[in-house]
Amino acid sequence: MIYNSLDIIPYKTFFKIVESGNIQLLSDTEKDLKVLTELWVSLYQQHVDKEGASLQEKKIFRISKEISALESQYKVILMACEALRFDFNNDLFELLTLGYGYVLRITDEEVYYQDIEQIERESKSIKVKINVLSKLLPKVNQGQEYSIDDVMASYCSILGYQIGDFNSITYTAFYGYEKQVHAKIQSIKKQELKSNKNG
Repeated sequence: MIYNSLDIIPYKTFFKIVESGNIQLLSDTEKDLKVLTELWVSLYQQHVDKEGASLQEKKIFRISKEISALESQYKVILMACEALRFDFNNDLFELLTLGYGYVLRITDEEVYYQDIEQIERESKSIKVKINVLSKLLPKVNQGQEYSIDDVMASYCSILGYQIGDFNSITYTAFYGYEKQVHAKIQSIKKQELKSNKNG
């Protein structure tokens, strides 16, 4: 199963990924991080583009997207270095030298291995960038007063019916329930205003 649409991804899973950054929750079959990153970027962009997304949400999306790209780049560089240690591969060589601009000399074996170590050291600067960007993201409040389950339970109470298994309610279904709840609250407020004017 792969969650490739807001219509099928459970709402709670979506926000677990937002909080943890664990994009592997998107699928139990697909393991390619590049595919999962592209999928997550698409899903999160749809979330940000939904009606009423704030500037803060858009900023968080942009930073999260940059962090994901840097994490993928860092992993690719380390894997390429590890592979090149054991066997030369022209594609990996070009990826490091032409793709990322690292120096990897292949004229002398000793220099070759020194350059690989240097690339690994230099790539640690990517981790520094990731840490700096991560500090720009809002802190997840561990002691939240209300969980997503609490919010869903309150929606059931307001709407007057069970909205389903909280773990399987999709993102779009939750958003639909949220709109219904807001509409019902607005209706109740209007009725209260009328009764106050008449009373």
